[in-house]
Amino acid sequence: MEKNTHTKLFIVESPIKVKTIEKFLGDDFIIRASVGHIADIPERKGSVDVSNAFAATYELTPKGAEIISQLKKDMKQCSEIIVATDADREGELIAAHLVEFLKPRIPVKRIDFHAVTKDAIEAAMLTPREIDYNLVEAARTRRILDRLFGFEVSDVTRKKVRGNTTAGRVQSPALRLVVERELERLAHVSALYMDVVVNSETAPSFKATLTEVAGKKIATGADFDSSGELINDVTVVDVATAEHIAAVLNQPAASLAVLDIAEKETTRQPQPPFVLSSLYQEAGNRLGMSVAEARTISQQLFDSGLITYPRTDNPVHDVASRHAIRNAIAAEFGADMVAPFHRYATQKGKHTQGAHEAIRPTKLSVQSPNGLSPRQAAMYRMIWQRTMASQMVEARGSTVTVRLAGGVSGGEWIFSASGTTYTRQGFRAVYAPSNEDDDAGSPFPALAVGDAVPVRDAEAKEHHTLAPARFTEASLVKELERLDIGRPSTYASIIAKLRDRYVWSKKGERALIPTITAFAVHRLLMGSFASLLDYEFTRGMEDQLDLVSQDATLKAATLSDFFFGDGEENPGLQTLVSDAIDNVKGRDMYALTLGTHPETGDVITVRAGKMFGKSSSPYVECGSITKALPDETAFDDFTTEKLLALLSAGGPQLLGEYLGVPVYLRVGPNGAYFQHGEKGALPEGATKPRTAGLLKSMNPDTPSLQDAIQMLELPRVVGVDATTGEIIHGLYGKFGAYL
Repeated sequence: MEKNTHTKLFIVESPIKVKTIEKFLGDDFIIRASVGHIADIPERKGSVDVSNAFAATYELTPKGAEIISQLKKDMKQCSEIIVATDADREGELIAAHLVEFLKPRIPVKRIDFHAVTKDAIEAAMLTPREIDYNLVEAARTRRILDRLFGFEVSDVTRKKVRGNTTAGRVQSPALRLVVERELERLAHVSALYMDVVVNSETAPSFKATLTEVAGKKIATGADFDSSGELINDVTVVDVATAEHIAAVLNQPAASLAVLDIAEKETTRQPQPPFVLSSLYQEAGNRLGMSVAEARTISQQLFDSGLITYPRTDNPVHDVASRHAIRNAIAAEFGADMVAPFHRYATQKGKHTQGAHEAIRPTKLSVQSPNGLSPRQAAMYRMIWQRTMASQMVEARGSTVTVRLAGGVSGGEWIFSASGTTYTRQGFRAVYAPSNEDDDAGSPFPALAVGDAVPVRDAEAKEHHTLAPARFTEASLVKELERLDIGRPSTYASIIAKLRDRYVWSKKGERALIPTITAFAVHRLLMGSFASLLDYEFTRGMEDQLDLVSQDATLKAATLSDFFFGDGEENPGLQTLVSDAIDNVKGRDMYALTLGTHPETGDVITVRAGKMFGKSSSPYVECGSITKALPDETAFDDFTTEKLLALLSAGGPQLLGEYLGVPVYLRVGPNGAYFQHGEKGALPEGATKPRTAGLLKSMNPDTPSLQDAIQMLELPRVVGVDATTGEIIHGLYGKFGAYL
């Protein structure tokens, strides 16, 4: 085909972005997408030659080969290539690979833009640049580091724990966070404490809580350590005392006297505009989105030209954007709602890269774009609200704290209540913090010192100190950000890998629970590779990659120190792997111990699998007894009684009868299963007992007869094929339900 001297090949990363750009670039452009990375280092040893300055072999992925083939055809029609991949390390590496594998004989221009709009793209084309090979080498360095860690350390986990395990340079420190939080929970000793809550017989009613008894503060959860021991000089109210106080205050005409009233001015400042990590957190907390869903939707909004580049860690909008936001606030809410100064005008934080401004809508006048799905619309609306709130006036009000006295001489028991009222909502009218108390703004009745406040009811409440909360995806991202582990663009992939291999959540819940295999892998990694999982080391490596992005000559030394060591404190990956292969015994890489058997004294040990180096199932071991366990086991639900029952179960657990034949739960080498019938009592027409496995959603500790019947009735007739007349059966197999 004859080359058109005016046609330009315009390459971006996303197919959605192609559709958006086609709307405002003319016929002189052929717009194509690389669909992300087109090449990668193959997952095989030898792909990184450590003896040759860490030379890495990049090969086209199968999808990348198709993309390059199409682009070569397009290139024949064009006189110029414009590479417009994303303006970050990974985007720069994609740009370099496009040039490397296309081998163009026509001019190539590199441009970048932070919003998919006509103005932004036209401005970018007026200021093309060269590919930044410092950024390219930083991206290559990161990928080589990840491959080296993955190749070498995963080889150890597969040999010493289980054959289907892996490790990762950033994934493994993240796994450490999840597992060590679970270990804290398992070690936690709960302490009991009491308080008393009264509701006033006033209009409006308010709630007050007991805070002092006989001149001494009473204990709350913060006054105990993780072992259940009291750490502060406070009084622990026992059940009898709390119930006595409640009984007295529930008597007719009971009241409390207002002891004092304190009022102080309250101001609340708006949160900064979104960066990727805070967007993930709020999408999880407000919208119930997983990190994977939040990543997908934010990218779709960007590709559609609705928001600026989402993979940013810079909580600052540029000057022009801040002026536009402030003008939009004045137009929408009034000039008095605009902050008197520019908020969030400077970067804070050592590791903020600042290549992109904070996330914002590209058109502030558009609050609800057309054509969005409900989930896309919800995220867009949240971004619009947070953007506007970031330049609005603060909220102002007052917080009133009332102390009330009761009991002997009117002063033995002190109760406290507080409430906040806002006289100016300010930014809260648009975007109130998600963690703000729902009762904020509840007013008190008119009160004065000495007033008698009638009590409507009083209740003694029992509390137990709680173990640290498990991480959710949102809180794990927050902790990764706090520790400077990974970068905004890597958070979603880190969590996806954990989800795929090492963590799970109970149905309907978001908390991340480590699998049995995760405990065993963590034991190995912390025993043999603790220096590489150290949070300071991981943070330092990110700093080093930032330096490589400014000076590519640092690449060789960075990789050499990581792999061979620095000759001082850091022994290097190669030495650590060699030591682990030679000295670690797979038998020692158990998941965790659950105490000792009360009768035999044998240690109760949970293991990831029986055959080290091969795939196998987790199990619990006590002396010569072993019982299979699901990998997805929550040990805080695994009471001593349940554990001993499992270990001592010499026979099946009778669940009841079905069709006049007993139904049992049994535990075999591959886990729990249902059995219908036994020798001498078989189902009608059967020559042996029928068996069926449990659904993943079924808890083997609390099976029901109905669960068993549900599975034993399979295969079940669910209908008839309208075309063939054949019967359609519902079954359940290794990979789940199927027809």
